[in-house]
Amino acid sequence: MTPMDCAEVREVAPEFALGVLDGDARAEVVEHLDRCPTCRTAVGELSETADAMVLLAPEAAPPPGFERRVMEHITGTERRRRWRTVKLVAAVAAAAAILSVVTVRVIDQSRSDPTVAAPAVATVPMTGDGGARVGQVDVATAGSTATLSLTVDYALPDGEYRVVLDPQGGGRQTLGTVTVVGGRGAWSGTTTLDGEAAQLSLVDTTGHVQCSADLPTA
Repeated sequence: MTPMDCAEVREVAPEFALGVLDGDARAEVVEHLDRCPTCRTAVGELSETADAMVLLAPEAAPPPGFERRVMEHITGTERRRRWRTVKLVAAVAAAAAILSVVTVRVIDQSRSDPTVAAPAVATVPMTGDGGARVGQVDVATAGSTATLSLTVDYALPDGEYRVVLDPQGGGRQTLGTVTVVGGRGAWSGTTTLDGEAAQLSLVDTTGHVQCSADLPTA
């Protein structure tokens, strides 16, 4: 069996981070991560993001019957699609379960404490030279904490880039790295914004800003 390469590992990384990848594929990913620090960092960031989403609000049980409906959906899908597509659907269902639990927790807490607000979610474009759109950044903010999900899928040279945050008040931070293969790449992580304007950029190995996005202030 041919070992997984980086592109294949990145394709199934969300399922691996969510714990829904099947045994054989999971073993192949683990074997690849043992010898690839770049992919290991990327998968670690995804896992941290999944954990952080669950901790955004006080605990509350999901609605009655939610788990049954998710499992029925997954089971029905398995009868109709190839295994790769099925696992992607399962990953989406698991992510939806995480988001549902977070939403229920926030709503439940808000009922007893009117000062608690639901996380604000926004999507901003990531643009390159000449204003060309190369991707986007999804931003979910809860208080001063922001969960960022960055994707690029157009006109960006292959390679490794630093994910850099530039707050308006200064204090540049490198939040992580993203590897672009075939013009595509993804990164997720958390940071503190404190309500001030900030810019998120991808910086190449020469220090040149390849693309950037202006993050929302609220």
